[in-house]
Amino acid sequence: MREYMRRRWVLILLMGFEAMAFGQFEESVPFPSDSLRPYSDSLRVYGNIEFLYQRLFEEAEALADEPDDGEEASDAVEELLIEYEHLRGSPVNLNSEAATKLCELGLLSHFQMESLRQYRRYFGDLLFIEELRMIEAFDEHTIAILAPIVFFGKNDHIMEQERVTLSKAVTKGKHQVTVNMARKFDNSETQEDASDSLMLARPNAYELGDPWKMQLKYNYRYGSRLRAGVAMEKDAGELLLFGALSDTLRETVRKYRPPGFDFYGAHFYMTDGPCGIKELALGDYQLSFGQGMTLWTGLSFGKASGGSSVMKRAAGVRPKASAGEGKFFRGAATTLQYHTFQLTAFYSYRKIDATLTESDTLTDDLEEQELVSALQESGYHRTLGELMKRNTIRQQVWGGHLTYISPQLEIGATAYHVRLSSILEPKPSKYNQFFFRGDQLTNMGLDFRWQLPKTVFFGELSMSDNAAFAGLLGMTAKPAGYINFTLLYRNYGTRYQNLFLGAIKESSRGQAEEGYYIGLQLAPAPGWDVIAHADFFRFKWLTSQVYTPSWGQEYQLKVSHQISNDATIQLRFKSKTKMKNSADDHVFSHRPIFYTKRTYQLHVNYAVLGNLQLSNKLSFAQYASDDCINSHGYLVSQDIAYKPRGKPYYLSLRYALFESDDYNSRISIYENDVWGSFSIPSLSGMGTRIYLLGKINLFGCLSLYSRIGITILQEKTKTDLKMEIIGKF
Repeated sequence: MREYMRRRWVLILLMGFEAMAFGQFEESVPFPSDSLRPYSDSLRVYGNIEFLYQRLFEEAEALADEPDDGEEASDAVEELLIEYEHLRGSPVNLNSEAATKLCELGLLSHFQMESLRQYRRYFGDLLFIEELRMIEAFDEHTIAILAPIVFFGKNDHIMEQERVTLSKAVTKGKHQVTVNMARKFDNSETQEDASDSLMLARPNAYELGDPWKMQLKYNYRYGSRLRAGVAMEKDAGELLLFGALSDTLRETVRKYRPPGFDFYGAHFYMTDGPCGIKELALGDYQLSFGQGMTLWTGLSFGKASGGSSVMKRAAGVRPKASAGEGKFFRGAATTLQYHTFQLTAFYSYRKIDATLTESDTLTDDLEEQELVSALQESGYHRTLGELMKRNTIRQQVWGGHLTYISPQLEIGATAYHVRLSSILEPKPSKYNQFFFRGDQLTNMGLDFRWQLPKTVFFGELSMSDNAAFAGLLGMTAKPAGYINFTLLYRNYGTRYQNLFLGAIKESSRGQAEEGYYIGLQLAPAPGWDVIAHADFFRFKWLTSQVYTPSWGQEYQLKVSHQISNDATIQLRFKSKTKMKNSADDHVFSHRPIFYTKRTYQLHVNYAVLGNLQLSNKLSFAQYASDDCINSHGYLVSQDIAYKPRGKPYYLSLRYALFESDDYNSRISIYENDVWGSFSIPSLSGMGTRIYLLGKINLFGCLSLYSRIGITILQEKTKTDLKMEIIGKF
């Protein structure tokens, strides 16, 4: 042991001299890039946020082809980037249990966290970032992601530094203002003024507002203890001011909303407060407990993570700083800690969008009873039809979560009640007869995580108030340092009902579904990484796509290889087979058939002359079904990124050619975007896609981003423009 310790200190000293020689700890300017930086020396690796972007958008690309998950992926990406930016200003001490925050965000796996703890138990606290190389399961990419958001200190000293006083919070807090504007142009559209009578007669046909999307966000933080912020947004086509409307339309629109931004949000968040308060959230916030079977909102990628990373690490209470209008809570939540127990209590009251209908029956007071046919979560209010659904009903949610935590075992219990101001009554059909109906719903669940030296068992059992159950049971194991695998079984009852479900699933609702998941992560040789998963699922009841119980399977494989210090190559394959009703008029319309979509992608990154980074992508999609509806699609792209070190600017260019027979064989591909934005277009037809992205830093506190993209098709040309200004002070 003493000999090992001597070697460790010699290696640390050598790394320290190397860091001083090459200026390793100079902070690099974060910016999204689809190209991996080469790491022929430590200077090019540490502090490189580009590795986070690659990992994050690979997961988001997998969700882009899923129509039910695309919007959730957008919100998840924005939330993670906001959290990452917060950690850049308030780094996590890796020599404390606060490092579990990185697991909750998915930046560290469970076994990486355990390897870190074991290393500290044997050899003491870490001294600097290079030491992570000596810990099992920490690869260069993970270290590069962690470098800007971690530090190494003594716990007592850190707690002394983080004591909050009002004067410090006012004078030493950090502020950030972000202004984002975006617009799409389409030369095939004709902008003709429609008459008031026509817009009222066709409320879903015409957008009321201008084509600009605008977003304004302010965020404040004081260390890692206090956070607050405001978010405002209007989507393209939504109204900001009513001056351009006629008197008739202006009066009609005022019934549903006042002038200004379409969405407003605010949050306040505090940790480690007095009287045992571990967390306190006011305003907009997110909740996540267990494995997501009972209650989970916010950051979640499900099967898109692939491999063995589907075991969730719940974050509990978190502030919502994004402008996403999907599932979130508005009110108050707090977590109290007493020894090994944590108790979370929450209350939420907010207005949500819904489609209202009127029943044919009369109540006792002879007034028509208001019913809701569907809840709306898109957040779009562009037309009169969409505007009439805005904030039409009130939603109240209250409940709590109790957790027992020990080094080897974690057990939690969740219970909450949802109350709507109107009765939810979907339009009757055979496939939705088990959907939630009514104005009140209660969910309860039990979750656990049992940790052994090289194996973790986890699961959750949930019940809705109609006595229907859903359950998940899994195991993840790391028998050796180069292999990690996961087995998971899930079963959602046919009558199970949940409005805040975030567990792994194939369908959007997680109802009447059963599945078996197998994931694998493998490092067979130095420089090689393999991630694969297989998912076998079946639906025990009808769906909107197939009028009979059905089944399917999904396979995904990703192989990455570090060719040299300046080049990487990655091969991805995904295949999904499901059933649907036949579209052939010559056969019975309810006859189920199988269809399969396969995608292949080859991605090569390499550096030229240090400052110039090149990236090539080749994507191929294949769609085939039993009724002989087959199609193909491909995309070839060249990326050029110029980021000179020490300069306050950056340029990125992509030129891509694509062709697909139809929408079934569309190609989804990640594009560089302005900070915090999400861009994964789905390209179909035959055409060319070009975009140019630039950034410049001014005065040390102001960053300007600009992006223009052009899609040239045979029949039309589409142009999109984005501009963003970020100020920090």
